[in-house]
Amino acid sequence: MHPDTTLQPELTLDTRGRSCPLPVLVASRAADDLPRGALLQVISDCPGAHADLQAWARQTGREVIGVAEHADGGQAYLVRNGERWTANAVLDMRGRACPAPVVEAERALQVMGEGEVLKLLGDCSGFADEVGTWTRTTGRQLLGIVPGPGHSAASYIRS
Repeated sequence: MHPDTTLQPELTLDTRGRSCPLPVLVASRAADDLPRGALLQVISDCPGAHADLQAWARQTGREVIGVAEHADGGQAYLVRNGERWTANAVLDMRGRACPAPVVEAERALQVMGEGEVLKLLGDCSGFADEVGTWTRTTGRQLLGIVPGPGHSAASYIRS
């Protein structure tokens, strides 16, 4: 998993020289003070940090979205601090060409309740532009688009 270099962390923690579980404990304390959806970078040289950070992220609603060698040694983990909006449903359209994501999203939203939020995942090249145009023309409320690794993104749309 290589992080997208366009994603910039709000906070970087250098935990090199600290053995496990200290990298996770430091990350956990710092993440609690960050807003939902913020990016946190944890740099560690502990051999167990990879498994520990993955488990911590899964158990706490966070996501490790990238791992890369750090220029000064160790691994750099990019962690998303939860989701900015709570989704009532998730539609994963990664790997599907546009306009399929918005066509399927419209179908999903038609059966969702008033005010519910759909998390739409996509990675086609025009995904963000297409979602923006579709929500403007249909009157759907686009809460936001959160970039993910590579060309992927998550769009949050209120019905």
